[in-house]
Amino acid sequence: MIPAGSDVLTSLQALLGADVVLPPAAATDRYLIDHRKLYRGSALALVKPRSTAQVATLLAYCNERRIGVVPQGGNTSYCGGATPDESGTQLLLSLEKLTSIRAIDPVDGSMIAEAGCVLATLQQAAAGVDRLLPLSLGSEGSCQLGGNLSTNAGGTNVLRYGMARDLVLGLEVVLPDGRVLDALGTLRKDNTGYDVKSLFLGAEGTLGVITAAALRLFPAPRSIGAALIGVNDVAAAVTLLDLLRVESGDRLSSFELMPRIAIDLVLQHIEGTADPLDAPSPWYVLCEVTSSSAEDDLPTMLTHALGIALERGLVRDAAIAQNERQRLASGSCGKTCPRPSAGPARA
Repeated sequence: MIPAGSDVLTSLQALLGADVVLPPAAATDRYLIDHRKLYRGSALALVKPRSTAQVATLLAYCNERRIGVVPQGGNTSYCGGATPDESGTQLLLSLEKLTSIRAIDPVDGSMIAEAGCVLATLQQAAAGVDRLLPLSLGSEGSCQLGGNLSTNAGGTNVLRYGMARDLVLGLEVVLPDGRVLDALGTLRKDNTGYDVKSLFLGAEGTLGVITAAALRLFPAPRSIGAALIGVNDVAAAVTLLDLLRVESGDRLSSFELMPRIAIDLVLQHIEGTADPLDAPSPWYVLCEVTSSSAEDDLPTMLTHALGIALERGLVRDAAIAQNERQRLASGSCGKTCPRPSAGPARA
């Protein structure tokens, strides 16, 4: 039998502290409404542990008393999985206080970070030691590592670096009964036994709560080429993808396809934006090629490759970013970036 809400609150506050276990009123809309505002729940209490040990204590207590727990990271998911139901009988477990970067080793190419770390903070920490954490999402300024791993996030760099699960070397997970699985090793060449950590990646907290992860880091890019390309259809985009991978020596990091309506929505709702290319296209590709060698002239390589694509009728028009500002502006670079020209002399 599930204890009364007031009894649970009092007991957990005695175990973990009143600053960790907060009453239902503390679970504001920020926690109870999903990112798309499709679902609204109610919480028995809001728990914000500051350590793995506190997460373990909480789950052991709830497991013994059959109390439901809903783990939540940055609450940026589109699926509603981090929102409690409307019964008010579930604890909302926010990992936002687990924000320590426990270790970062540029030589080993690894970082150990806790689940509540914001993705952008981890990217900056990697850049601070001249390394790249390639996981990149639109919500990277607010999404958290635990949520990224629990949903097996993809992001923009999947082609080159894989999904979130491909960036994980090890995990620390609190199991439903409160036991802690400590598998935070950073060893790459390890053929021993089952790959237990993979069970928790993409499981959305159903098998345990991720509290920390060991992540792969990569050499920081020294040369980058980016382009926005207009194409007629999806088939042309797929063929272009293959061409760019071959011509770039498989240095293609991102290749995002979007329909014309996406451009129209941006122009309609975001002030100061401009149509990226001179003439509209049914579909657009936003791509990026990267290299850790400063000797690689990737903008020139990209221009050459798009010239080939233009000759083959795969692209209608393209704009190539000539500097970092244009690359970050992405869609707006079309008014100032040079187009690839067909023929032997491609600029």
